[in-house]
Amino acid sequence: MIIGLDVHKDWVYVTRMEKDGKITEQYEMKNAEESWNKFVGKYLLEMPEIALEASTSGKYVARILRNAGFSVYIADPKKLALIFKSSKKNDKSDSEKLAKLLRLNEFPEAYLPSREYEEMRTITRHRKYLGEEIVRIKNKVHSILSLNGIKIKATDIFGKKGLRELSKSIEKLSYSEKIVINDMLTRIIDIKERIEKSENEMAKIGKDREDVKKLMTIPGINIYISTGIIGEIGDIQRFRNKESLASYAGLVPRQDQSGKNDRKGHITKEGPSLLRYLLILAAHTVIKYSKKMNNKYHSLVRRIGKNRAIVAIARILAETIFIMLKKNVDFEDEITPLTEKKVNKMIERAKLVVGEINIKESIKLISSKRFRLLSNKPFS
Repeated sequence: MIIGLDVHKDWVYVTRMEKDGKITEQYEMKNAEESWNKFVGKYLLEMPEIALEASTSGKYVARILRNAGFSVYIADPKKLALIFKSSKKNDKSDSEKLAKLLRLNEFPEAYLPSREYEEMRTITRHRKYLGEEIVRIKNKVHSILSLNGIKIKATDIFGKKGLRELSKSIEKLSYSEKIVINDMLTRIIDIKERIEKSENEMAKIGKDREDVKKLMTIPGINIYISTGIIGEIGDIQRFRNKESLASYAGLVPRQDQSGKNDRKGHITKEGPSLLRYLLILAAHTVIKYSKKMNNKYHSLVRRIGKNRAIVAIARILAETIFIMLKKNVDFEDEITPLTEKKVNKMIERAKLVVGEINIKESIKLISSKRFRLLSNKPFS
């Protein structure tokens, strides 16, 4: 027996299909915990195969049903869109099509990471968001300084040298600009503290994982990048070869082949954008420490330029990571003292993690009368 689920935020359309393709049941139900408890009780003994789409709500449902012991298949939305080319599209027909595709072994299955990999993904994506926040604040500060003809020669405006130069130039700013700059500096302090806490959480996850430590044998890959890459890859066994991992990361060129013509274009950029970002980030550093990677990079630069060369190194790095994880080997150009330093630092940072996260206190603060007055009536 197969069940197709067309899942939405508040409700779900259910189609029950037998192995011979006969539809024996169709109905709508609420997407709520009580409804899923009834669903599990109703079908638990029959243990049907379940098909649904990989939406945010779909992933939530998939976890509930997998935890209950069902065989759950989650569909890739992009591939599903190509299959679902039809003028007749509604919840009933979509749930039927999902069940039918699974019955015919034509289901475009997507990867649903385990809870542990999802934890790694969540914390890494938050860490990236915090980094992007700092960039936005830096750009705001640069904009104010530029309006006043102030140029900071330091590479990092919030580094020691940059802050010294900023301190000398602060009197050139107007009163309101000083307020804004001071607020920006305060926010930087807060964000950096949150980045520190996020990376401590990554250290807590990574200290007991051999795959995370394995990636840290690569110069340029720290706890942040290592945790992020492992979280995005998931189980390495699901990839057939190194090329399939590079393809998953969207680092292979598009191919247009017709007859004797075989043209290759820019990279596909398919798959997780965060994985691609982290690999490119690591590529910028690994070429400074690995002689083999450095030689390959400069060879590529002469032929295709710096930007495309660094992307090519990111692809090589992805393929190298596949081999390292598959064969359980360290990086060829590992710098052992550097690896030991990174791993020891990770272990120390893991000890700094605060045990309990008190979200209720934050909710209480936001709900406070004073906070509501400040947020709702800023000009009263």
